[in-house]
Amino acid sequence: MDESSSILIDNRNDCVEAVKTLILGSVGTVYLITQKLEPELYNDADIYQHLTELVSNNRKTDIRIIAHDTRVAANQGHYLILLTQKLPTFAKIRTTVIPAHRNFRESWLIADDSAFVRIRIPDRYEGYYELDNKPECKTYREEFLEIWEACEPDQNTRRLSL
Repeated sequence: MDESSSILIDNRNDCVEAVKTLILGSVGTVYLITQKLEPELYNDADIYQHLTELVSNNRKTDIRIIAHDTRVAANQGHYLILLTQKLPTFAKIRTTVIPAHRNFRESWLIADDSAFVRIRIPDRYEGYYELDNKPECKTYREEFLEIWEACEPDQNTRRLSL
């Protein structure tokens, strides 16, 4: 696919818009690898509502999140954590344990095996996204699933039952 289909992101507002566009447009799968569940991008009521409705309407929904550090998000409250606690069959958070994976500094969002956001420099919200690029999505999905298999369930976000 040619480079002209990529939409560049170079600021927070563009990044928020790209993330919301992909997640709110998703119909089955959402895979996310992130540093710390960045609240400015992912702690959003509209995203939570869409993903909750998605699970209600599609029992094959698969939401997987890999986060390097969820402590702050877990302590401050976060919609994605609430989602995984409310719907653990469909939405899961894992954390990286292998040093090579812990040093992965990009953030990826893959939606429905065709759209993705790749944030190469998360601190500066620099990256790009594409709304329809199945070949590149397949590559990201395969790498995501490889990392996923090496991760462990996140202890900070587990729901405690008393």
